[in-house]
This record gives sequence, C-alpha cells and structure tokens, in this order.
Amino acid sequence: MTKNKTKKSAITDNMLKDAVLNELSTRTALMQSLLDPRRDLDTECGYTVNPRATDYNEMYDKEGIAKRVVHILPEESWLVYPTIYEVEEPKDTAFETAWRDLNKRFSLFSVLSRADALSGIGRFGVILLGLDDGEELDKPVKPGPRKLLYLRVFDESVVKIQQSVIDTKNERFGFPLMYEITFENTTEGNTTSVSKNVHYSRIVHIADNKRMSEVLGVSRLRSVFNQILNLRKLLGSSPEGYWQAAFPGYSLEIDPNLLASGTSNLDSEAIKASMQDFINTSQRWLNTVGVSVKTLAPQIVDPTPHVIIQLKIIAITLGMPFRIFMGTEEGKLAGGQDSKAWVKRIAGRQNDYITPRIILPFIKQLIEYQILPEPEEINVDWPDMLAPSDQEKADVQAVIIKTLREYIQGDVQAIIAPKRLLVDFMGYDEEQADMIIEEVMAEEELNEEAIEEDNLNENLPDEIVKDEDSKNKQK
Repeated sequence: MTKNKTKKSAITDNMLKDAVLNELSTRTALMQSLLDPRRDLDTECGYTVNPRATDYNEMYDKEGIAKRVVHILPEESWLVYPTIYEVEEPKDTAFETAWRDLNKRFSLFSVLSRADALSGIGRFGVILLGLDDGEELDKPVKPGPRKLLYLRVFDESVVKIQQSVIDTKNERFGFPLMYEITFENTTEGNTTSVSKNVHYSRIVHIADNKRMSEVLGVSRLRSVFNQILNLRKLLGSSPEGYWQAAFPGYSLEIDPNLLASGTSNLDSEAIKASMQDFINTSQRWLNTVGVSVKTLAPQIVDPTPHVIIQLKIIAITLGMPFRIFMGTEEGKLAGGQDSKAWVKRIAGRQNDYITPRIILPFIKQLIEYQILPEPEEINVDWPDMLAPSDQEKADVQAVIIKTLREYIQGDVQAIIAPKRLLVDFMGYDEEQADMIIEEVMAEEELNEEAIEEDNLNENLPDEIVKDEDSKNKQK
C-alpha cells in the first residue's frame, strides 16, 4: 500500500512539473509573439550580429569615427608620460639609468601607447620582444642575461591564440601558451605574409575592457558598432543624394491628342538618345516631337541632425563629454565640470589600468630576462592632470584680490576677522594665515612710522628740513 502511494505521488509530481513547464513555454511563446517576431532588426538594418576581429579591423581602417573611438582614451591617457623610478634620491640608481637608456633607444612609452591603442581594435593586442637568445620564436626564452633587439606591436586581426594552459593547478591556467602571428613583408612594392608560432615568454599580452576573462577583453568598437554603421549609411547617402539632386529628374509626357487620334508615331529610340546626349554631353537641346518634358524638383534633406544624434549616442555609450569626443576645437568649449570629470577618468585609467596592466608587466618581463637590473621597488608617477594651468592660477589670484578689496572697502572686519576670512573662505591654513597677518601688520607699522616722520617734517621750519635733506644726501 505504501509503495502504491509513493508511485502515485511521483506520477502526480511529474505531471505537475510537465504542466508548469508547458505553461511557461506557452507564456514565453506568447511574449515572443507580442514582441513582433516578424522583425529582425539586425537583418533589416544591415547590422553584423557577431562582429569578428577582421570586421573590427576593417572598420578601423575605413571609418574615421571608428579610429577616433579606438584612439581617444589611449591618446588622452598618454598625453603626458609617467616617471619611472626606484627611489626618490638625487642620484640615479642602476635600474633608473638602464631604464632611461633603454627608453631613449626604443622610445618605450611610444611603443606602449601604440600597444594600448591597437589592443582596443579587437579583444587584445600583443608586444613581441625580439631577444638575442638565438632560439626560434616558438621556443621559450633561453635563461641568462638577454639583450633587447626590437619591439613589435600587433592587434588581434593578425594574432591567434593557438594553445592555452589547461592545467587547473598551473598559475597560468587559461592563459596563452602559444600564439600565431602573421607578419607582413614588403619588398619592391610587393607585400607577402608569413605566419609564425610564438611562445608566450616572448609576448606581453594586453587586453582592455575585460569582463570574466583575464585574456580577452571587449573591443572598444563593440558597443558602438551599429552606430558607426548608421553613420556610414548617413555619410554615404548624403553625398550620393546631393550628386543625384545636381541632375534633376525629367518627366516625358506624350501629347494626349496624338494618342486619341491614333496617329502617334513616336521614335522612342531617337528620344532616348537625345536625352542621353542632353544629360551626358554639352548638348543643350532635346528632340522630342509630340512629347513634352517637365523637370522633377529634387528633394534634399539636411543629414546634420541625424549625424549629430548618432555621434551623441556614441559619446554617451563611451561615457565621455560630447565636445571632448568631437575633438580639440570643440573640447575647448567644454564645461568646467565636464572637463574635470573627464580628467579624473583619464587619471583613473592611468593609475588603475595602464600602470598595473601595461607598464609593470612590461618592465617585469624585461627584469626577468635581465635586460633591466632588478630594483628594490618600481614606482610609476603620472603628472597631476588636475593641476591648475597658468591661466587658471591667474584667474584665482584675480578672485582673491577682488575678495580682499571688497572685504576692506565694505568694512567687514567687524563681522569676520581677517584670520577667519583667510582660513574659512580663502582656503589658507592656520599657519599661512598667521604669517600673512604678521606681514600685513609689519607693513602697516612701517607705513605709520613713515607717516609720523612726514608729519614731523611738516611742522619744522623750512630751513631745518632743507638742512636735514642735504645731510641725508651727503650720507
């Protein structure tokens, strides 16, 4: 009896699960039907559903906006170069000297900034270290002091990860073990390609916009890929539309009286040839017996609003002020708050991404191969991009002078003491405020002594004053 109840209960549970699943499936189908499954926006709009590295690279090569999207963050981040040092001492250490010499020889910051930019075209980029160990590129770097021969930068379109570390106990689990890089050689105007396997020990791997993977990031073009395609359509159709509008359309209408009488004997080929000569040559007459020609007025639409909307969507998606995205001339007009927020973002990218993900891995790899001596520590200091410019300093000084003038002329001392004005309203600390007040008081005492001396001289006879003046001149 117990077994039958258990069996019946199991059957009932299965039936209930099936009913629930059927209900959910029906509801899902209903929701999909409400979302109008007849429309595939990607297909109708001509969008690429899953862009590949070659798609990103082609767009980067052809579209100026795509290049702007890829380069704007790296260019802004590398407008100033950081200072690499070991310790804050006047005399350079062995590491600092070696780094300076290597940087002078290979323009290391230029290479790193280019790698930062190119890594954003696809999902990653690499820097190839050319070393003097005598081994082929597909072999691990031979131990011992090495010499750096060259540096090469590649984006994902010419790099494939051939093999990754699959041992979960290995500290490099999931990271590439072997790459395949396509090299292009140009000789006498002919370009040939050759692919070579490259061991990971010869590579500095760079990936921006990483999500769950430590190896692959997200292309900077991915989130705005459709908007750039929209711009391609707008910018392509606009000149084509104006080109077509430069040659108005023509309507050829046959005389209805000729058609009614049935006597029309039009030479359509002759009319067609006459129209072609009129449009394509300098002929300014038409042979149209029994046919009237009417001009069709062209309709021209200004594409500017549509282009601006797409550009603003791109700027919003990238999280940057529109004027800054538009370039230097527009950026000069950007609001103060926008500029400060943008500078803070760039400073954050310098310290949180470029330093730990590009500069330090690159330097550590050079130290590992004894190209650079091992330092006690590595410090990377970026210039303060929020430091006020000379114009901003002048503006601040002008505000301070104006504030002091109004403070004195308004006789506000009875309400706000001078020290409180300096500390609470003008940003000076207590010590600075005391020094300023002491200097002012000392200056006032000197002025008062000078005034008393002048008053004393005014009360003396002129002969005594002249005699005192002559004595002073002699002294």
